[in-house]
Amino acid sequence: MTMKFKLMLILVIISVSIQGIASNTLSINEFIKQVQVQSPDLQIDQALSDEATAKASGSQISPPMVGLMTMKDGSGRNQGIEVEQQIPFPTKIGKEIDTRRFDSEAQKSSQAFRKFLIISKARMAYFEYWAAFEKLQLAKEKKNWLKQHAKIARTTTRSDSGAQIHLLGIESEVDLFENEVITADTNFSDKKILLKTYVPDLNLTDLVPKKPELEKVQVDPVFKNTLIRWKENELKAAEANQSLMNQAYLPDIILRYRGFNGNELTPRSEELMVGITLPFLFFWQAKSETRQASFRSTKTQSELRKAQIESEATVKSLTLKIENLSQQLSNLEVKILPRAQKRMNLIKNLSQRTMEGLDEHRQVMLDTIDLKTKTIDLRVELENSNSDLMALIGKEGNL
Repeated sequence: MTMKFKLMLILVIISVSIQGIASNTLSINEFIKQVQVQSPDLQIDQALSDEATAKASGSQISPPMVGLMTMKDGSGRNQGIEVEQQIPFPTKIGKEIDTRRFDSEAQKSSQAFRKFLIISKARMAYFEYWAAFEKLQLAKEKKNWLKQHAKIARTTTRSDSGAQIHLLGIESEVDLFENEVITADTNFSDKKILLKTYVPDLNLTDLVPKKPELEKVQVDPVFKNTLIRWKENELKAAEANQSLMNQAYLPDIILRYRGFNGNELTPRSEELMVGITLPFLFFWQAKSETRQASFRSTKTQSELRKAQIESEATVKSLTLKIENLSQQLSNLEVKILPRAQKRMNLIKNLSQRTMEGLDEHRQVMLDTIDLKTKTIDLRVELENSNSDLMALIGKEGNL
């Protein structure tokens, strides 16, 4: 086997390995796209929206009544037919159609609002999953560093009783970090399993998250968020229903036709009746329905006003919080972490044969790991705020 062939074989193996690893990675964008297709909650909301759309089509007039009649008297048996139809007062039909149409629009707006809310929760679940993965790697890194530190400490224990005490403490610390790794691994598994509540068909085998890029959420000052649009459509539906209930005093029209075939002694006969209902005679019923509709409109109008005030305040609060968290994260990643990493690189070249060197070697590592952990926690907090803001202003991110 020539050297050239061996080199090509090694490159093929590396390429296949890299492809295998890449195939098990999951990015935030890939996850959200799968959520949009597979989320049971989104499918339920879509079904409710479709149901409301179907309900809004056509007019809701009671179907006609058709009956067969048989009459027996001294002249013999006589058979006939009866047809009856009740028609609402003409203005009621238009108002009833408007009510169902606005109800449908309100349901669609509610579905849109919940869609962004569910996607926001899915984003948070992904970032918590990514954070759990990163913290598991840090726990392993900390344990490996302490093991290496213990090896260094063992070379000085024979001549230094202080180093022996230090070594015993480090060995106990290594054993404790075994539990920390187990805890971090369990937490990672829990966060990974949670992803299936959003994507039931997600393959979790050897799944590895891909570090998300930091996304800047732009807020359009004239954009009307999904919550406000939902409440506005609810108010339109409530006002349309109130307008319909205000006509509860108006009568409905009743049309009735009867016809007998006749017999040998009785001639054929037909009867046509036009009548009206008298709802105003039981005025308290109509009055009750009208008042209920009025209270519903008042309540919905107050909810809209409350949503406008709260959403405006929340957007401002989240925007300010995101700006502050972004500055803190940038300070950690650009200034503090590189400096800590440089300290770790320098400490490797210094002598650890003294107690001062051993303590410095251990402390530098622990400080760096703590900073990395703080960076992860800060990133999760920032992304959670981003997700809340996206849900409120109706954005899904750069998919």
